[in-house]
Amino acid sequence: MTAATGIHRHQKIGKKRDWSLVISGVLVFLMGLVVMALPGLSLVTIAIMAGIILITSGIGGIVSYAGLRNVVPGAGWVLANAICDLLLGILFVVFPAATAAMLPWMAGVFVICYSIYAIIAGVAMRQVFSSWGLMVATGIIGLICGIMFMTNPGFFVIFLGIFLMMRGITLAVD
Repeated sequence: MTAATGIHRHQKIGKKRDWSLVISGVLVFLMGLVVMALPGLSLVTIAIMAGIILITSGIGGIVSYAGLRNVVPGAGWVLANAICDLLLGILFVVFPAATAAMLPWMAGVFVICYSIYAIIAGVAMRQVFSSWGLMVATGIIGLICGIMFMTNPGFFVIFLGIFLMMRGITLAVD
């Protein structure tokens, strides 16, 4: 993306860079790195850490929606995703032991749902966001990771790390 494209994109939607999404994206990406670097962490610890990051991401998405709702067609999807992030994050933090036992399957369902959303939203917003292709690619990779969460729980930490890093990049780019 050139500087001119970036300026044009921001003029097109009438918005400056959304720093709440950039911060959320960086935190989600860092969480992905931690998960990949320290696979020995207990699932309870991962559940709590992921819950905190999802809550942060949900709040960032709600803040982003507030700025986009009257500017971007389909911005309701941003709010829907933010609410999913927030609710799942709260569940992870409030019930970490129960969450840990079900984490691979719960995360698989969530990631599959998010990935379908990312693919649909990316295609729908291709006229508005220059990085729509990254969103679609994230959705496809996420879909694969979500299926792997459910079919290969032993590799859950690796796939969770990949998904979190891709989600963080997608949040931080637009």
